[in-house]
Amino acid sequence: MAACWIASIRSYSLHRRFSPISSSYADPAFPDYRKMQKNNQSDKNDVAKMFDRISSTYDFLNRFFSLGIDRRWRKQAVRKLKLKQGSSFLDCSSGTGDMAIAALRHQPAANAYLADPARSMLTIARRKGHTLTERFRLIQGSAEALPFPDASFDHFMIAFGIRNFANLEAGMRELYRVLKPGGTGVILEFTPDRSRIIDGLFRFYMWSIMRPIGGLISRDKDAYAYLARTVEKFPVVDQLTALFRRIGFSEAESTPLSLGVASRFILKKQ
Repeated sequence: MAACWIASIRSYSLHRRFSPISSSYADPAFPDYRKMQKNNQSDKNDVAKMFDRISSTYDFLNRFFSLGIDRRWRKQAVRKLKLKQGSSFLDCSSGTGDMAIAALRHQPAANAYLADPARSMLTIARRKGHTLTERFRLIQGSAEALPFPDASFDHFMIAFGIRNFANLEAGMRELYRVLKPGGTGVILEFTPDRSRIIDGLFRFYMWSIMRPIGGLISRDKDAYAYLARTVEKFPVVDQLTALFRRIGFSEAESTPLSLGVASRFILKKQ
């Protein structure tokens, strides 16, 4: 779900207490840097409001519907980044922070920056992460307008969030911009590259099980219909890797997960 987390970061010491949620980013390591995104603002606001509505049941339903498999996907993904002590990473469209928390459990001495348009999701991320580390900063914002200077982060990560970008190419160009040369990113996302049998089973599961049960528990039937629609309409892997390379990533590798239900992308900036 949603947007993100620098050149002088290595010398920056984070606050001793857990940081509040910010709608902008300005600290001693950076100049005040803000960008305004006007296109698709209404769509972005609608999606953020939807995630705010379902935030209280979001984690439970994720575990329930995935049978916990999503946790394994996240752990495998953060290992691919090879995080080092003191490295900085941006968890873009962070949701409730599961990806960043998995990364910090793998490398507790990393510096985590989480961004998401939905404030309620970030509030939950703050509650979940405060016992884990002090190196945890939250920013409310979208991928298409990241409030960071060029070449800010050693790594970025997105777990099931790029489907929610109001403008996929604009969001990915922003991630490329804030990534340092030599930096890497990892993306987890549902992709429609499945065999006919698996695709049929997956569609049945989304529309006939996830949508009604998710709607009942979250009390928001539209949210899980949105999930099913965006998964069905999302580009295939070849289209995504072509987009990533066109943006400028020197490497864009994909790996199918769980019979092609989802894909993991590893991106590198030269």
